[in-house]
Amino acid sequence: MENINKTYHAMAFFDLDGTLLNQQSKLDEEVIQALHHIRRNGILPVIATGRGHFELESLMAQSGITSAVAMNGQFIIVVGETIYHEPMAVANIQKLKTLADAKNQSLAFYDKDSYWVSEMIPLVKDAYGYTDAPLPTVNDTRYLTDEINMLLIFSDQASDVAYYQNLVPEFNYFKNTPYSIDIINAGSNKGTGIKKVVELLGFTGETYGFGDGPNDIHLLEAVDHATAMGNAIDELKTIAEFISTANTDHGIVNAFKHWGWL
Repeated sequence: MENINKTYHAMAFFDLDGTLLNQQSKLDEEVIQALHHIRRNGILPVIATGRGHFELESLMAQSGITSAVAMNGQFIIVVGETIYHEPMAVANIQKLKTLADAKNQSLAFYDKDSYWVSEMIPLVKDAYGYTDAPLPTVNDTRYLTDEINMLLIFSDQASDVAYYQNLVPEFNYFKNTPYSIDIINAGSNKGTGIKKVVELLGFTGETYGFGDGPNDIHLLEAVDHATAMGNAIDELKTIAEFISTANTDHGIVNAFKHWGWL
């Protein structure tokens, strides 16, 4: 891997939906050009997302981004190389799955290459349609042999976060879409993923974060300079150093201008 400190003087960590992407979960052309511009000028762009890194190929090809803190911090690649991955204990997954099965709720399992679900139910289609992602395959036992790095429970009930948190406290839970709950190891989040990047690479430059939703709180807390989008939740705006316009109103480009990058 290249010497990060020689090549880049800053790192910029971006949430996707509601931040880097537009309402159609796509990159606007002005954002693509801005990302190429900042990289040429010594700022390493890094996606920080709840998605799997394998879901980002098209976005990365368009934007030139080659680094990601994926699965809410549990799988990290930098300049195309995997530098960290954190497994979830099978016993804890089984405990969660027993509870989900009793509520007739499906689980999604994410490993280093793909995702799949325990059962195809309507909320699964709603959840992946919400982010314009391909539907998963179905496999109820593969988690027993593959290293799992992230889970989803398909639920449209916000109260299920507390329900599962109380019964399986070994995991963290984030309600990031109307149809699903992101699940990772307790103590892990986008912020710990960012800190892991800085630690493993020995990075000495400035760090910047951009986000809009509940799972971006730790992201903004982990960086030197935090930007909340104009469409962000109030809690993010409270901790942000700068509040940009909405993601649908040139938010990323305006943030880059604020930081003197454009």
